[in-house]
Amino acid sequence: MYCQKCGKAIGKDARFCHSCGTPVSKGFRASESGDPILVLRPKFLPLVTTLSVLPLQIFFAVWGGGFFGGFSMFAVKVLNLPLPTWFTFAFFACVFFFGIPIITYFAKKKTYAKTEYRFYPTKLDYYEGFFTTEEKTINYKNVNEVYLRKGVFQKMYGLGTIILSTPATGYQSSGRARSGIRVADIESPDLVYRQVKELVSRVS
Repeated sequence: MYCQKCGKAIGKDARFCHSCGTPVSKGFRASESGDPILVLRPKFLPLVTTLSVLPLQIFFAVWGGGFFGGFSMFAVKVLNLPLPTWFTFAFFACVFFFGIPIITYFAKKKTYAKTEYRFYPTKLDYYEGFFTTEEKTINYKNVNEVYLRKGVFQKMYGLGTIILSTPATGYQSSGRARSGIRVADIESPDLVYRQVKELVSRVS
């Protein structure tokens, strides 16, 4: 196995990395009494989360302002309220424009706080979700391929997504997996990728 900080190979029963001195009691460590070898959690990035929904923000601001603003305008006229014609359109446009990123921000933050990936010698257990919590298990013997993907924002923050494809996974024309078990927004992705690949290769 490897040190989670410097990437140097360390002994199975080592408590400290002989190269940098980092304790190996957390993260990638030898498994005794059924403990996971590697425990990963995604890193939440507030700015990236907010920017990722900007196109959706704009679309729903225009659509929501027109649709709900139009219906509300009739209610304003029927009730004879002293409001300008544009008020209802602007109001609902603002509700959608500011509401979507706020909801997305808190939903993703809570989801990431509840998400955990536990790697054992022969399987991966992962827990995801906030409103609806899911617990799944995948055996390494069912994994066809392990690969690393880094998006633009992930590269900026030193993160990456490790994908474990299975026989049920869909594939693109290039042969790459379209979906699969995604260990998303992980720190030190290159190092973790080598660790996960090593675990899977021992079983497959």
